[in-house]
Amino acid sequence: MKGPGEIGKKLLEKWDRGFYFKKGADSFPLSVSLGTVTSRDMIDGFDQVRHWIGLYRDNPQLSPFLEWEEVDHRKLGRQRIPRRLTFDRPEDLAGFLNRRSQWEKFTSLRDRINARDRRLGEWARQYPLELLRIAPDLDRLMMLWKWMLNHPRPRIYLRQIDIPGIDTKFTETYRKVLSDWLDLTLPDEAVDRNYTGVSGFESRYGFKGKPELIRFRFLDPALEWRGCSDISLPAGEFCRLYSPADLSVRHVFVVENDITALSFPPVEKGMVVFGRGYHFDHWKECSWLREVSLHYWGDLDTHGFRILDQFRSLFPHARSFLMDRRTLLEYGDSWGEEPSSRTGNLSHLTSEESELYDDLRFNRIRTGLRLEQEFVRISRIREELEKLTEHT
Repeated sequence: MKGPGEIGKKLLEKWDRGFYFKKGADSFPLSVSLGTVTSRDMIDGFDQVRHWIGLYRDNPQLSPFLEWEEVDHRKLGRQRIPRRLTFDRPEDLAGFLNRRSQWEKFTSLRDRINARDRRLGEWARQYPLELLRIAPDLDRLMMLWKWMLNHPRPRIYLRQIDIPGIDTKFTETYRKVLSDWLDLTLPDEAVDRNYTGVSGFESRYGFKGKPELIRFRFLDPALEWRGCSDISLPAGEFCRLYSPADLSVRHVFVVENDITALSFPPVEKGMVVFGRGYHFDHWKECSWLREVSLHYWGDLDTHGFRILDQFRSLFPHARSFLMDRRTLLEYGDSWGEEPSSRTGNLSHLTSEESELYDDLRFNRIRTGLRLEQEFVRISRIREELEKLTEHT
C-alpha cells in the first residue's frame, strides 16, 4: 500500500527531472498503481487499511484521478478499495503536483521556438529544463541564433556582432545553447567538428578567437630583436617568424617549466620556447621548426612522455632532452609522486623512451614516480648542451 505522500513524492521527482516534459502526451494517460491490499491485510491490519483508504477517500484533490474497485471479502463483506491514480493529460498531472504554471510556461515557450524552426522545437522537447532556464532571454537568443544562421563562419570576433541588446557577455553566457542550436540548423560545411565544447565555440563556427601567444627567449644575444630577448607573439606570427630558406636560429628547445626556460643556458643560434602542456595545435603551420634541431624537455613522468609523443606527432624529427633513464636515476633524491598517471600506449617514442615510459606507467621502479625538470642542476643542462652542439 502506497500513501498519497509517497506517490506524490515519486511523481514530483520525475517531473522535476524533466521526464514528463520530454515524453509529453506519449506518457498519457498515466496510470499509477497504489499497491495491493490482500484479504489477509484486511484482517490482520484492518485499522491500518481503513486509515489508508481514508487518506484517498477524504482528499478532494485526488477525486478526479482516483479509480476504485469493489471487492467481496469473505468476512468483511463488500469493500471499496482505491487501486490507481490515472492522469489523462500532462495538465492533469501538473495540477496534481502544483506545477500547472510551470507546464503552461513550458508549452508556451516550446510552441514559440517550434514556430521559428521545428528542429529547435525538437531540442526544446529534449531539454525542457534548459528551455525553462533560458526563458527570460529566449527572444534575444533566437535573434542571435538567427543572425549566426544567416552569417555562417563570419571570421569576426564575438565582440563585433552588432545586434541591439546583444553584447559579448550575453553571447559567451549562452555558448552551450547556441552550439546545440547551430549544430542542428547550420549546414555541415559551416561547422568545424574538430572543435568541441564551450572553449572551442569560436573555432567550431568560424569566429575569431583570442590569439594563442607563444613565448620564447633567444639564447644567443646575436639573435635579439632590438635588444629584446624575451618575446611573446601570436601563434600565427610566431609561425611566420622565419622561413625555411631564411633561418638564423638553428637550435630550438621547448621547455615546460617557466623558471627553467628563463634560466636556460646560452646556446649559439639557440631559442627556448615556453611549453604549455598538451597544446600544440597552433604550432602546425610552423614549417621552419621542421628545419631546425628541435628538442622537447618535459617532466620525467607519464604525462611528460605523453606530451612528448603528441609533440613528435607534429614534428617527427624532435628529440627529447634530459628525458632518459640516466637522468632519472641520477636524481633519485628528488623523486616525487605524479598526482594522476596515464597508462595508454604511445606510438611516437623511441625504443629507449618507450622502455622508460613502460617502467613509469606500470610502476616498475616506484609507484607514481615523477622527476620534475626543475630539480635537474644547471651544470647537468650545460653538459647535455655541450654534447648536442659538438655534433651540430
